[in-house]
Amino acid sequence: MTLRATFALLAILPLLPWRPALAQTDVSGSVALQSDYRYRGQSLGDDWPSPQFTLNLDHASGWYAGLFGSGFSIGDVHGAKLQAYGGYALRLRSGWSVEAGCSRSSYTQLHNNDFNECYVGASGERVSTRLYYAPRYLGRMARAMYGEVNLFYPVHPSVNLIAHAGLLRTQRSMDWPGIPASSRYDLRLGASVPIGNWTVQLAREQTQDDGLRYNNYPARSPRAWVLGATYAF
Repeated sequence: MTLRATFALLAILPLLPWRPALAQTDVSGSVALQSDYRYRGQSLGDDWPSPQFTLNLDHASGWYAGLFGSGFSIGDVHGAKLQAYGGYALRLRSGWSVEAGCSRSSYTQLHNNDFNECYVGASGERVSTRLYYAPRYLGRMARAMYGEVNLFYPVHPSVNLIAHAGLLRTQRSMDWPGIPASSRYDLRLGASVPIGNWTVQLAREQTQDDGLRYNNYPARSPRAWVLGATYAF
């Protein structure tokens, strides 16, 4: 999906005859600024802060859809990453939820990296996990699976501990730009502070230093501090 097509879609949404469906739909979203946008351990920011937005539509039946966008700056290439997604979530009596869905990631200035992905996941009050599968990861002839676990724990009424662990595993015994021949991990540990509708987050991120970078990406440290501010609505 191109940036122009995305704005066109958002422009016609109010004109569509789906008011009865929207009456059972929760609309939420956020805008954010990240000091460094890191995607599965690899930086897309090139030392520049990245503005981001998220829009979510959640229907009472369990179906949901959304759109995520982030600016990126890679050398002389500046643009936006857009990710449209949709799926179905089912809440269990235990309090846990299970879900399945698919997404489409598109880079406005690097369309050779566009790719589709599907996922399954489960989430509880303080933990969530997902397993993703992409038949052509980052537009390459490389099948890839990515698993992640995210933890959230309140250590104080105004401070929350956050943690993330992810593992990218490919099913091809050769390197592609930014894609390892076998696997690569990424970790994040930090704290978030809610202030009204705002959340300020500081985290330490680390990834396996395998020497591989995504297409056109400069060499960056495998470790970094990332500061972010998010406004939810």
